[in-house]
Amino acid sequence: MLDRYLVSGYQNPRINLQSILLRHFLIERAIGAGFEEEKAAEIRLAVDLNEALRLRAAELGVKMGSYLNPARQAAVRQVDEAIADRELESVDRWRSVLPPPGDARLEVLELACGSANDYRAFVECGLAAHLEYRGIDLTEKNVENARRRFPGVAFEVGDVRDVRHADGAVEYVIASDVFEHLSLEGMEQALDEAMRLARRGLALTFFNMSESADHEDRPTKLYHWNRLSRPRIEARLRERFDSVRVVPIARWLRDEHGYARSYNPHAYSVFAESTGPPDG
Repeated sequence: MLDRYLVSGYQNPRINLQSILLRHFLIERAIGAGFEEEKAAEIRLAVDLNEALRLRAAELGVKMGSYLNPARQAAVRQVDEAIADRELESVDRWRSVLPPPGDARLEVLELACGSANDYRAFVECGLAAHLEYRGIDLTEKNVENARRRFPGVAFEVGDVRDVRHADGAVEYVIASDVFEHLSLEGMEQALDEAMRLARRGLALTFFNMSESADHEDRPTKLYHWNRLSRPRIEARLRERFDSVRVVPIARWLRDEHGYARSYNPHAYSVFAESTGPPDG
């Protein structure tokens, strides 16, 4: 079940807008600027397919989400059938335009990589060949799944609050939907680790963020479901990086792409970088 978690419905990396923005960010850093037509086409397709999922879910009476429960997951996958004939369009387009990899590859460390959830899409579209990628996850079964899928890739069991790698170990650190699940103290520790490890920058995805001045602590029985403060996270990142770009996904979709039905009004993507020399 973990192998299927976060790879269906709105969380399918092929059509999830935050996953797409992450890939576009890495493509620019690994290969260079350009590909504007392909980026725009991928976003348009993702908007169309997200709407197709929304309509089909309403028709079937399915509550969309990311579930470990087999019955609920099966219901979401039934909805997925509505886009099965189109979800590979962007994958095929990227594979046709990305150049062959050179000798230099972008160093990327993914915290809380799951069962290689986003890395699957990196491989499909041809981006992975341009990366020197490592993935870390706390759950041994996730790491087993990731290694089974991609036996030649460095996946390891590890705690995002205490990563056993040197300062500045990689150029970029990426992480998706993990900080809200930690205690506020643990979140600060994980953010410190991400900032410590990255020489050039971070690409972070948040599923529960707001414009509030303070973080909101929301412990549950098994973990946290906190709502994090965009101003506080941004201020923290600016202590280390001189460029921080914040994308409130719902507002961005509405204002720039005319789509007002984002599945998550609290989704934010944050990209932080140092603009000086990469190793400076």
